[in-house]
Amino acid sequence: MLSKSDNDLLTETGPATPGGRMMRAYWQPVALVGELLSDVPLAVRVLSEDLVLFRDAAGAPHLIGRYCPHRLVDLSYGRVEGGGLRCIYHGWLLSGDGRCLEQPGERGHAGFKDRIRHPAYPCFEAAGLIFAYLGEGPPPRRPQFEFFDPRHAAGVWAGKLYHECNWLQGHEGNVDPQHLSFLHRFMSAAAALDPGGNALVVDDVAPDIEPEETRYGMRIRTVRTLTGGGRYVRVTNHVMPNCGSFGGVPMFDPAAGPPPHENSGYQLHWHVPIDDNSHWKYTVLFNRERALDKRFITDKLFGEQKTFYSRRTRANHHLQDREEMRRQSFAGVGRNFFDHDKLVTEVQGAGAIIDRSQEHLGTTDRPLMLMRRLLLQAVRDVAEGRDPQFVERDGAPDALAEMRVEVTVEPPPARAPELTPAQ
Repeated sequence: MLSKSDNDLLTETGPATPGGRMMRAYWQPVALVGELLSDVPLAVRVLSEDLVLFRDAAGAPHLIGRYCPHRLVDLSYGRVEGGGLRCIYHGWLLSGDGRCLEQPGERGHAGFKDRIRHPAYPCFEAAGLIFAYLGEGPPPRRPQFEFFDPRHAAGVWAGKLYHECNWLQGHEGNVDPQHLSFLHRFMSAAAALDPGGNALVVDDVAPDIEPEETRYGMRIRTVRTLTGGGRYVRVTNHVMPNCGSFGGVPMFDPAAGPPPHENSGYQLHWHVPIDDNSHWKYTVLFNRERALDKRFITDKLFGEQKTFYSRRTRANHHLQDREEMRRQSFAGVGRNFFDHDKLVTEVQGAGAIIDRSQEHLGTTDRPLMLMRRLLLQAVRDVAEGRDPQFVERDGAPDALAEMRVEVTVEPPPARAPELTPAQ
């Protein structure tokens, strides 16, 4: 459980809050690359701040305040021209670094535009995502994820899904391996997207879970003992402050042939606050050995929500189907794990932010407890002027070099042969 004051520190992420300052100390995904066209600005809301993305003449992304500093007109209606974004009301031209380049109506007052400093944040794009740094001072080094390498482009898929709840509820599911045995359970092999994986997590519903602090956050080793004596071992990760990485998701159509081996790739989930009551879950799927079956991923794995918004919401009880619960899925909300997770994180407690002082945590919640301690320490570090965990500067060792994502099925130990009396 968390005290109310600690819960507030982690769930309130607006610009002036301690938790918001901590989240801004890291590069955060703010859009999908495919959302931002060359000549159409894109309105985004991140960490309770209204912003607008646009591309300059060279195609580089820029993120600035959404409302024109002149008369506060929404710049997502603006024109992309002259290397910046021009307001359609009076023609002020704003650059990607927050300078005012032109004020057509202010002839004879050239110095006026030079005094304007509009909110602007550095950006970069990689792996189908646009990242921005919204913090104070010079940005840290970009995280060194393996799939940022352009040579892996064919093996990377990125998407996002809207969640009507606080970011922390979504991210806490990333460090909760035990829930796989129930929330994502299917009642038959035919109903599951991954029949083998379904059987493994159902075989042992009380796994041994060992969290370990790392330089990037936390490594979690989960061991399920299988009927017959084998073991199902998963190594997953919490990457500071709001990302999780793990294996076990199907990235290829099983009808099209055998998939690559289990540990040739993994997935990541970033839970990025829109505001305190809603967030985007950005998902990256990655395989280092083969081009992904992107049509299968989009149509099957993410099949129900052809947009970024699932049709399943609290308002319609997430379209839960009791007949499906008896015959197909434990949760009764289809085959899509992302809808399963969205349901339980949106219905925790009465509102968008749960009261964690009312929880009763058990032994399988040890990763959750450690993650919360790491986040609270990061809040304190930023408040006291220190870089928090996994904010890396140039020249520092790459913490992600230690990150492992593994799924292993170990056979039962070999039995010693029985000796006969003659032996």
